[in-house]
Amino acid sequence: MATIIPKDSKSERGPLEIIEGKGIKVPIYLALRRGEESYLLAYYKEGKRKMERVASIEDARRRAKALIDELSAGKLHVTTFTLKQTAAITDALEIIEPFKVGLTDIARQYADARRILGDVSILQAAEFYAKNREQEMRRGALQPITLPDLVTKYLAAIEGKKSKRYVEDLTSKLKRAAKAFDGQIREIRADDIDKWLDGMDDAGDRTKNNYRMALVTLFSYARDKNHLPRGEQTEAEFVTRHDGKKGGAIGIYTSKEFATLLNYVDERFLPFVALGGFAGLRSVEILRLEWKDIWFEKGYVEVGRDKSKTATRRLAPICPALAEWLKPYAKKDGPVLPDIRNEVHFTRLFAAAKSTLNDEKGKPRVKLVHNGLRHSFCSYRMAVTKSAAQVALEAGNSPKMLFEHYRELVTETEGKEWFSLTPKTVRKMLA
Repeated sequence: MATIIPKDSKSERGPLEIIEGKGIKVPIYLALRRGEESYLLAYYKEGKRKMERVASIEDARRRAKALIDELSAGKLHVTTFTLKQTAAITDALEIIEPFKVGLTDIARQYADARRILGDVSILQAAEFYAKNREQEMRRGALQPITLPDLVTKYLAAIEGKKSKRYVEDLTSKLKRAAKAFDGQIREIRADDIDKWLDGMDDAGDRTKNNYRMALVTLFSYARDKNHLPRGEQTEAEFVTRHDGKKGGAIGIYTSKEFATLLNYVDERFLPFVALGGFAGLRSVEILRLEWKDIWFEKGYVEVGRDKSKTATRRLAPICPALAEWLKPYAKKDGPVLPDIRNEVHFTRLFAAAKSTLNDEKGKPRVKLVHNGLRHSFCSYRMAVTKSAAQVALEAGNSPKMLFEHYRELVTETEGKEWFSLTPKTVRKMLA
């Protein structure tokens, strides 16, 4: 049986005739070759597109009927698609041929995938899967370890390599974290740590940030030791930072406030104030310092590995103003702050001596700022030198840490005023 399509129809829009038999349809297309009409039959054999050209419509009909017989015997696949559809199917078959999967199976999988993915493209889903599968494979090669065991391993690794004070501080923080997180290190997420820190009712923002940094250090160690994927940021690095400032208060002293401290502080603590404000030494470093570490002739304060909080030796410059304040102590020996056992003991003694900072009515002449001397040094020193690398070297910090924690915006003029506060200048300022 033949179904006739009008001859004025365009060949690219469909077949000229369709020969049908045994439930199979075979299309016949009209084609032009060198200005002469010919006829095409398109079909697939062994997954490849075949085209047959015949000279007359009668030959095309006879060949179509033969194709129907062959198809019914399972030898060929004949299509009734348009030429454009046939070309598209041919391309599709060539594309999927390396994967040894049928076109029908591909269509079925595509439909199922789109129902699951919704508006997400299959390519996006595949890229996401490939990325995460690679990560999971790498995670599978990692050495599993719980956070408590990691803490024990890390503290043992730094014993004797970091300062005693640093190890003690880190031990306290990490052991508290180990009580909160007893599972595998690779299962701990930034959100989990955020919730833990937010629940620390006994800690301020600065303390929480210190805990965060302790965990960043621990997680970095875990990455180095193949407990976490290398080349990736750890979850601890995504934990929310706490800036340690309330209500926009600036954590530094003005030059006049510093002058007030230098002028009125108890004489026992004058070296502490001067070394903190003019050389940027940390409190614990000053407590460990001895007069032999202050090189008056060379113009430097040596902060040795045994005295540095980071167990790294450095030289802090002695500016002219600091030299003036320390001149009366030039021939002393022993500790800069004698008879002080530790930071707690110092804090207690300093608090007991704060009355020297009060005026005649008992009102404090200056409001004390936590870590204000070191913070002020870094800020004013940056304004004068305009070099984060230099100040970081002098203060024993990285430039990154300097900008994040120890830098306020002050002018060069203010910086020069700060470092010009000699005893004579202070007396004149406060007169």
